[in-house]
Amino acid sequence: MIRISPALILTAVAACVHFASCSSSASAVNPSTMNGKANQYAMQGESRELALKAMEEKDRGKSKDYAEKGMEIAERCLMHAPENAGCRYWRAVNTGLYYKVRVLGYQNGIKRMIDDCNAVISLDPKYEHAGAYRMLGQIYTQLPQTGGNVESVTRNLPFAESCLKKAVELAPDYPENYLSLAENYLSQEKFGDAIEALADAKSLVQQWKHDASYEDWKISFRGLEKQIDKRKD
Repeated sequence: MIRISPALILTAVAACVHFASCSSSASAVNPSTMNGKANQYAMQGESRELALKAMEEKDRGKSKDYAEKGMEIAERCLMHAPENAGCRYWRAVNTGLYYKVRVLGYQNGIKRMIDDCNAVISLDPKYEHAGAYRMLGQIYTQLPQTGGNVESVTRNLPFAESCLKKAVELAPDYPENYLSLAENYLSQEKFGDAIEALADAKSLVQQWKHDASYEDWKISFRGLEKQIDKRKD
């Protein structure tokens, strides 16, 4: 059995949410100059920007610091607005990025991400192109099959598949949802389904050629095609 490392799990999740985050157009704002709902959206935007910085930062220590600050800002937002789907989503993203560097205790991070994803689904399931469903699908696809104790969250490929199918249903024009579904099918050795989902993703990607994620998607397509060919043989 191949045991997947915690860092790999969180890297995959970070890559997944990176695609979605690049398509947004929010920018960081100083929340101290704003009030009420505008303040919530300012903190949401700042948490998002810190997540992007954490993803792009090469220095692991600085990346962790950005993610930790992003978590803190999202938590401040949620203290005043617990039903803000965006702040919950970006707290989950920053949590994944934080534990990508600080692997110790990663199961706690995974559980927090799952809780936030479920909250986003109850509040606004279409947020970030059904990003919460997509993130859950990535998590449950990449987790190891066994955990350190009975309370560990472990891989659940059928559940992950159902989450990713829901993401496709809610955001059928978003290539990343099909790409994540193809990766899940490959993990289940459903090669025909993986090829079909990948083809769906590729058929949509030209609509997003001006998106910041466009080149990353094309790289992912090639990598997944190679994996499918290798696993089929």
